[in-house]
Amino acid sequence: MTLLTIPKRFLFFALTFLFAFQTIANAEPPTPPEGYRWVPDPRFTDEFDGDHLDADKWYDHHPTWKGRSPAKFMPSAVSIVDGKLRIRNSVLDQPDGPYTIAGGAVCSKSNQAHFGYYEVRMKASKVSMSSTFWFSNRGRKVEDRWIAQELDVQETIGGPKKHPNRPFGMFSNTHVWIRENGKKYSKSQPGQSEFKVSAADEFHTYGVWWVDANTAHFYHNDEFQFTLHPDTSIVSEPFTDPMQLNMVTETYNWETPPTPEELSDDTKNATYYDWVHGFRLEPIQP
Repeated sequence: MTLLTIPKRFLFFALTFLFAFQTIANAEPPTPPEGYRWVPDPRFTDEFDGDHLDADKWYDHHPTWKGRSPAKFMPSAVSIVDGKLRIRNSVLDQPDGPYTIAGGAVCSKSNQAHFGYYEVRMKASKVSMSSTFWFSNRGRKVEDRWIAQELDVQETIGGPKKHPNRPFGMFSNTHVWIRENGKKYSKSQPGQSEFKVSAADEFHTYGVWWVDANTAHFYHNDEFQFTLHPDTSIVSEPFTDPMQLNMVTETYNWETPPTPEELSDDTKNATYYDWVHGFRLEPIQP
């Protein structure tokens, strides 16, 4: 059968699939181990090319967390604009208890992100709120403790007031969260690298290769930065369980929140995500 004899409907779907695969393939994940190849994971992949958020893949809020005051995660902060996911921060029309600012969260409906490569192309806002890409889960019981995971790929602040270096680096972390005897605390192993162009001045790509329960490699603009090993003082293999993917803008208790004037400035108040990609390893068949 020649190309000219293929029914138009099949040709359309074939070309659409090829274009989508090539777009993802251009992301260039790290060289896979010998005998394996990277395969896109559609649960954690989105080009944000539609006119609304894909409700089959994403929540427009965090399903288990309101946000850290004074910012509350608001679905109204989330939109798709010009082929990008936009989270725009603002002043709440009406305060809600301790919440006075609209933050935003887009979280995967699948909580099965596991060993693989994940990356985002993101441009931070220019206000003193975070622009982030990270993973988390609710945890599991280990003996008399509750153990949960958090893998932070990038936690930047594009317009900091207290931490002027924050827009100029990749700030990553691995948290092993422990809850016991009514107390919650974490064992953390952070990593950091520097770059010259602010995270709020242009788009940067941030990626993580979650290798196994004890290893994660981190990448900035497709270049390796560092490797982190989660803390093993509580459990010997701390990152064994799958997680959900999070793209979040929030306030921190160690950074001064933005002013109403800053939040009303549409040239400063939005974080943009051009795309997000997930890949898993698959053996190459002989």
